This record gives sequence, C-alpha cells and structure tokens, in this order.
Amino acid sequence: MKKLIIAAVVAAAVGGVAYANYAVTQEVKTVVDQQLSALSTQSGVDITYSDISASVFDSSMELSGIKVQSLDSNEAIATIDTIEVSGYEQDSIPPHTGFVMTNFRFSDDFLAQLPQNANNKLASTSYNVKSSLDYNKDSGDSAFAVNVTANEVADVHFNLGLAKSTPLMEASLAISKMQNSTQNGQLTLEQQLQQQSKMMAAMSQLEPRSISLSVADEGELKAVVESFLQAQGMTHEQFQQVVAMQLQQAPVSTDLETAITNFAQGLSSLSVSANLPEGQSMMQINQQIMALMGQPEELAKFINLQASGK
Repeated sequence: MKKLIIAAVVAAAVGGVAYANYAVTQEVKTVVDQQLSALSTQSGVDITYSDISASVFDSSMELSGIKVQSLDSNEAIATIDTIEVSGYEQDSIPPHTGFVMTNFRFSDDFLAQLPQNANNKLASTSYNVKSSLDYNKDSGDSAFAVNVTANEVADVHFNLGLAKSTPLMEASLAISKMQNSTQNGQLTLEQQLQQQSKMMAAMSQLEPRSISLSVADEGELKAVVESFLQAQGMTHEQFQQVVAMQLQQAPVSTDLETAITNFAQGLSSLSVSANLPEGQSMMQINQQIMALMGQPEELAKFINLQASGK
C-alpha cells in the first residue's frame, strides 16, 4: 500500500510539473510569436519554427526547426536546428541568462545569389553561437561572453566585464516590459527616444573592467583567408606586407605588433586582452586612452594589454 501511495504521489508530482511546463510553454509561445512578428515587420523576413518547449525548473525555452525566409518572395534564406534561451525572466533581472544557437546555415538558394567572388566556404559552413550574461545584483558587476564557431573554419571568443551595470540592466528590463505591453511589440517614436535616453544615461555610468578577444583556427581558416585575398587580387605574402606597413604607421605596442604579425603569417590563433583600471567610467577610460594614443607602450601598461599570435 505504501508503495502505491508513493507511486501515486510521484505520478501526481510528475503530472503537475508536466502541466506546469505545458502552461509555461503556452505563455512563452505567446511572447515569442509577438517578438517574431515585430522582428518580421522590422527586418522584412519571416521566421517560423516547428516546435517550442519551456521548463519551469531553469526558466528555459527552446525553439527547433527554425526557418528564415523572405517576406516578399517566400524564398528560403537560412535554417537553424535549435535556439535555446535559459534564465529568461519577464519581470525581473535574472542572475544568469544564456543563449545557444545550433547549426545556423544559409540555404542553397541564398548561396546561389552571392557574387562569384564571395567566400563560398565561409558562407556555406554551419555556425554555432553561445552567449551568456551573468549579473551580480549585490555588486552591480556583470560579465558578458559570446562564442561563435564557424564549423571547420574558426572559433571566436569575446568576453566583457563591467561594473556599475545595474542602471543598464534596469533600463533594458524597462524596455523589454514596454515592448511586451505594446501591440506587436513595437514602440512609438516618442517611446523609442525615451528609452534611448535612459540607455545612454545608464551606459554613462558603466565601468569597463576587462575585455578579451580570441580567434582560433578550426581547420580551414588559412584556406578561407587566402581564398578571400585571392578574390581581392592579393597573395598571402602581399597581405603580410600590407599588414607590416600598416603596423609601422599605427601607434601599437611591441607585443601587439608582434602578435598581429605572427597571426598574419600563421593564421592559426590570435588572443588580445585588457584589464582596465577600477573606479573609472567608460568616458574617463576613453579620454585617457585618447591622451595616450601617441604613446603605445604607456597605453599598453595603462590597460594591462596582453597579446599573442601565431
């Protein structure tokens, strides 16, 4: 009897979760459809999906079987296997949000319309995108990361660390709420100007703390670059000469010059990072960077620049 009772409780719990997930999915579907409708109106493309699901456990949502096509001609532009968003909150600022797009690929019809000198390998490969935003409500710090992988070509990482980001998060949340409350998710011109003003004010309070960018070969990066150069009537050797000439004229540190030179030659990897002084706004940082533009070594010290390439 006890086993039957336990089984009944478990079944009820599972059923409750399943129903909750179903209810959340329907609610999320309404919001997603509204956002896609607004995007279609603004961009001139129609975005559809075959399935949508949502989970109450991690506030996640997943779209699958996504198709992008032209509104005018109904011509296929691209397909995406899945898009997953986690940590989604409509009425609050979440501590973590994530975005994962799997297997974005341009359609054959779209590729056929590209110019003959277009880089076919880069255009025809599939792309995966991962991004995340972590926010600490107590400190006001946030960290943004994005990773774009072009299959068999290159892997790109970008990271940005910010302090005093609470006003920006609050402004973004206010814009999202306003869009969700308006018909078709479109704001009036007056509303857009108001939100732009809030965003500018919020961004003026930001303190950039760290930034990094890296590019790594995934197999055919060199071939893709050389194909692009060939379409421009340039060899790899000529490209290196052009880079060398530009570096001679550009005020960059010795380490950065070496990293760029090595990357231009090997096209294997490039990594650049900076850790910025604390307690200074973005405007203050920019002013000091401009003041040090003619002193590349001092500028590199000021922003703690690190660079490597091969």
